This record gives sequence, structure tokens and C-alpha cells, in this order.
Amino acid sequence: MIDTIAALSTAQGPGAIGILRVSGSLVLPISLAVLEKNGTPLTQTFIQNQKRSAIFCDFVENGKPLDQIVFIYYPAPNSYTGEDLAEFHLHGNPILLKRALHVLLEKGARPADKGEFTKRAYLNGKINLSGAEAISRLIEARSKFELELAQKNVFGEITKLSSKIRSDLISLKAECEAEIDFSTEDLTFESLEERKNRMVALKNLCSKLIKDSERAESFILQSTVVLYGEPNTGKSSLMNVLIGKDRSIISDVPGTTRDYIAEELSLDGIPIRLVDTAGIRDTDDTIERMGIERSKREADSANVKLFLIDTSLPFEKETFFAKHKDRLFGSLIVANKIDAKHPSWQMESVHNFKEEFQLTISEISCKTKQGIPELLELLKSKLTSKDDTEDLVLLEDRQRYHIQKIESCLSEAIQLMENGAPAEIYIQEINVALQEIGQVNGTVENEEILGRIFSKFCVGK
Repeated sequence: MIDTIAALSTAQGPGAIGILRVSGSLVLPISLAVLEKNGTPLTQTFIQNQKRSAIFCDFVENGKPLDQIVFIYYPAPNSYTGEDLAEFHLHGNPILLKRALHVLLEKGARPADKGEFTKRAYLNGKINLSGAEAISRLIEARSKFELELAQKNVFGEITKLSSKIRSDLISLKAECEAEIDFSTEDLTFESLEERKNRMVALKNLCSKLIKDSERAESFILQSTVVLYGEPNTGKSSLMNVLIGKDRSIISDVPGTTRDYIAEELSLDGIPIRLVDTAGIRDTDDTIERMGIERSKREADSANVKLFLIDTSLPFEKETFFAKHKDRLFGSLIVANKIDAKHPSWQMESVHNFKEEFQLTISEISCKTKQGIPELLELLKSKLTSKDDTEDLVLLEDRQRYHIQKIESCLSEAIQLMENGAPAEIYIQEINVALQEIGQVNGTVENEEILGRIFSKFCVGK
């Protein structure tokens, strides 16, 4: 008998609906013990006839209605876990849900462990290990881009790629074994050059998969964008515009921002830590000097530096360059206050300046919002290096480890072939590679690894 587990599968806290999920051999007996319709207990026949359909009924506690609910029964094996499974859709009051869960536990269920529903789905063949990890990533995605990558994996992108690798490895092994077993027969086998080319192509596929995943991971990790420059260039104003709220204090008094301020935002799915820094200037104020030093350290470690300049002040190329030469290169220059631009800031002179020193300058007005969309596009291109991200895939650390091992095995097999080793020798590398690809989708099981993967899930998943 499969023990029966129960848990809240929706988020903690108040909501319109809260869902309790139950899976295991006692789903029907437990459901029959807690459900009534118009004061009459539901029958097993009625529930089974309404499988995978919503049943409006009462959830009872000690013979008294606790809540009006929607109940759905999914008989095995056509359920998420592959077992008998039921969902109780209650009103989303946390106290109510806690009481209802307690009733289910009293009737014979036990509290589910983290990720136990998905673990059972895996053990019952409903999903493979890559699919389980994709679900976890989907739930935890922190940006639009990470969500899109997780969706690709939920729909089997990693499974397709790993299945191709496995199929190619099996084909290589079969050819090698045929050569070993029937070497004395008058049979024709593929040439060593053809076999080597197949190994090289497969190794290159693994290399590309690893490289693409590393690029995808770099886009998922939060990038730091630092706003810096002299006082009163509009750093705090730009901070407020970009995050859509008044986070930084704006004042004409130099030194208003005395320490850096950080906020998180998402730019078309790219997670960003945006930092507003103290204005860079010479000052006798000890506290302000400390803030400026901290701001410089933030700028030094940033993925992208936005160096703000004030276009309402006179512009003279040589003076400007001499004053800011240490800050210009490696920065995206943001020319602010173009709504009040000084006559010396003529487009042609700025254009020539940009061309002469190979600088990127974005002209904006925080006051009128002119140029802000263009700045965001420029910032996005800086963060993504203008690479096409549509074909990227995302490997979990565990998956990447096994793909790297396969790449290493193939490299060794190729080297052995080139050194004249017989198939009996380099087939061992292919066998190891097959063991590694089995670990990716979980066809080769390791209980410790399974426990680590499913412990990342919430209890109700």
C-alpha cells in the first residue's frame, strides 16, 4: 500500500483560493470521510463517475460543514503523481486551510515532504529528472528570461538534447561492439575516420550545450548597473525614473546623496541591481568622502557604469576630456538635462566627440523622459552583448557536470583512436559517457541526488 501524503499546494497567506493536494492509496477513503453534498456523504461510485471533473460540495469537520469547496479526483495512473490524487479547492483563509489539512491528516494522510509530489511523479514515470528540475526552475524563476528558459525545459528541450546524445552514444557503442565481436567475419564496418567524425560532432554538441548554458546563466544572474558622476548631474532623478518611484532624494544641494542606494528591477526579463551613488567631488566632509569612496568601489565592480553629465552646463571638448578622462572609457555616458541644453552642446560637436574618442553617449531628460526608451534599449544591449538569446538552453549545475564528463570521455576516446588504440579500449570511454547521460534524465538513479533535487521544491509540489 502506498502511504498517502497531503499538503497545501498554493502559496502561504490569504488568497481567493487555497488548494490542498492529497496523493496515495487512501485518497478515496479520506475523501469520502470529509465530503458531503446537501448533507449527504458522497459515495465512491459518484466520485469515480465524476473523475477529473469539478464537484461542488461541502468539506466537513466532525460532522459539521467547514467550507463549501470544489473537489477534483484524478484516479491513477492519469494524475500528476501517477497515483490516486485529489485536490480540495477551499477559500484561501490560512486558518481555514490549516484546519482542513489537519482533518485530512487525522483521516489517514501524513504531511508531505518537500517536493514529494513531484518525486512520486518521477518515480512513477510521469516525468524524468530533467523535467522535475525544469518545474523547480519554473516555480522559482526571478525574471522573464529565466521563466522562458524554464518553460523550454518543461516542454522537453533538455530531454530532446540528452536523448539525441544518448542515441548517438548507443549508435557508436553498437558499431564498436560489432567490430569487436565480428572482427574475423567478412563484414564491412564504418571507417575509423567516419567514426572519429561522429565522435567529434557529438563532442562539439556537448561543448555548445555547455557554452550556451553558461551564457544563459550569465543573463539570469543579476547585473549591477551603477549611476555615477559629479553632484547634480541627475543620478538620483534617473534612479527614480528607472524604478518608477521616488527612491532617491532629489535636491540642488551638492552632496545630498552621501552613500549609495540600491534597488532591484527587471529590464525585459534581465534582473538588474540599480545603484545610485554619491556625487564624485572633492570635499572636506568626512562622511561624504566615505560615501564617495564606497560609490567608487561600487562603480569598479559594476557590469555597466552609467556616467552622467549635465548638458545644461557649457561644453568644451578638451576641458571635458581632461576632467573626466579616467571615468569616460568603459562607461555608457548619459548626457542629462537636454531639455535645458546649453548652446555649446550642439549635436554635431557631440557627434564628433563621440567619434573621436569612440564613446557611447545617450542623451536624455529625466524631467521630460525624452531619450529614456533609447537609453533602456542601449542598456539592454550592453547587458546582453547584443547576442541572440532565443536558441539558448539552461542546464542545471548537476546536468552541466554530467555533460562535461561526456565531453571529456569523447575527447579521450578521440585521442585513443588517433593513437591507434583498438575499439576494445576506447569503447570504455563510450560506456562511461552512457552512464553519465543516464544521470541527466535519471535513467541511472542515485538516491542522494534525488533527495537533493526534490528538497528544493515547496512542500505542496
